[in-house]
Amino acid sequence: MIRPKSVKVLGQRYKVRYDLQDDDNEGKTLGITDQWTNTIRLQGSLQEDKMASVFMHEVTHAILNESTLSDRLRFGLEEVCDIVGFHVVPFLKDNPDIVAWLLKEVEE
Repeated sequence: MIRPKSVKVLGQRYKVRYDLQDDDNEGKTLGITDQWTNTIRLQGSLQEDKMASVFMHEVTHAILNESTLSDRLRFGLEEVCDIVGFHVVPFLKDNPDIVAWLLKEVEE
């Protein structure tokens, strides 16, 4: 499946770019989420199995940003469960193509 070019995160459309280079961040960052430009940037050279994990990591940043929870440094157990139940599940429902892409990565 083709890598996603955009995702809907709690009502906001985020562009997904695969142009982050090692020299942009000294090889230390695999992905970046910018809530001001609604952009997720990923290193395009990542292997597909790692790409899915880094992608979902950055999507989690976007979910937290859009849900006003990004100021929190720590979360309790129930708060983490609420994030998944009330924010991650709607994200997956809004982006069925992402679910298919993630499942394809798991199967291979």
